[in-house]
Amino acid sequence: MTRLLSPFRRARAALAALAIGAVLAGCSLVPDTQPVVTYDLGPAVATTAATPAAATPLPPLRVFPTDGPAWLDGNAIYYRLHYAQAERLQPYATQRWVMSPVRLFDERMREAISARGALGWTGDKATPALKVDLLDFEQVFDSATASRGVVRARATVFRDGVVGQKTFVAEQPAPSADGAGGVKALAASSDAVVHAIMDWVATLPLR
Repeated sequence: MTRLLSPFRRARAALAALAIGAVLAGCSLVPDTQPVVTYDLGPAVATTAATPAAATPLPPLRVFPTDGPAWLDGNAIYYRLHYAQAERLQPYATQRWVMSPVRLFDERMREAISARGALGWTGDKATPALKVDLLDFEQVFDSATASRGVVRARATVFRDGVVGQKTFVAEQPAPSADGAGGVKALAASSDAVVHAIMDWVATLPLR
């Protein structure tokens, strides 16, 4: 009788183990309940006019919508572990932009330009036009504790043909090695690129 019960007990123990495993597996599939935090670029930072170009008011400009790569179409905040996986872009799981970085940058640029000049009607072909393509917008980790916000954009000014084209890059250190720190660094880098574009446009023969 004992010999007959032992296999039964072993089978029952095995079934119990499988049931516990199934419960644990089910728990691991439960989605993360941590709330999603959203960010914008915060208040724009004014810069001191350190050069004649920075002090020069801008002529009226037609500003066309900013474009960017497909991976910037969503509202994910991307980071890159340059010290470990430099070829891989990764999104934060629970931190997002309120809209796509391309639109955030576009709004930032328009606000800055209108504060220093005037936004012209896009259909007025006599007014010079500015077109910006956002090329990079990411938090780059150089180590597990140090990162920077990298923004790279190409600006093209045209009126009856291309007047000038230039690529601008800004990198600002993040105050903390997380998404919140990356947001601050990217906001500062965005402001730096926007102001550099405006200073450059002020030097072009547009009047």
